[in-house]
Amino acid sequence: MAIGRVLLGSLLLLRLQLGLGGDPVVEETLSSELAADVGTWKAQLGARLRRAPAGPCQLRSLALPVVELGLGYASEETVIFRYCAGSCPRGARTQHSLALARLRSQGRAHGSPCCQPTRYADVAFLDDHHRWQWLPQLSAAACGCSG
Repeated sequence: MAIGRVLLGSLLLLRLQLGLGGDPVVEETLSSELAADVGTWKAQLGARLRRAPAGPCQLRSLALPVVELGLGYASEETVIFRYCAGSCPRGARTQHSLALARLRSQGRAHGSPCCQPTRYADVAFLDDHHRWQWLPQLSAAACGCSG
């Protein structure tokens, strides 16, 4: 049953994104069904997310209330925010890396390779006014080293 709710929610969100509006009866039913599941979801979030050990560049996750994102949205929802963290080796993999390593050794370029997102994911949530909010490219989906 939960898969059906997720699918219905996704379709409703897509419909709203395309500016087609929504059926008030469907939206009300969906909102009440999802509201019943929110407590369960919040309890499961803490159990699912584990802090990754320190080390190489990798994707990490935090379960955060939407308000803590600092983007000005009023919502009691919790979202999964993924980000990149970790160290990057100075090993040369590309022509750019080889040239940059040489310039760094000569003191003509500064900095070190950094861990950063290579792909992003969109995040959606229900705000306090019962409207879906869609935040494109909010969360990292994959990480890599550059520079």
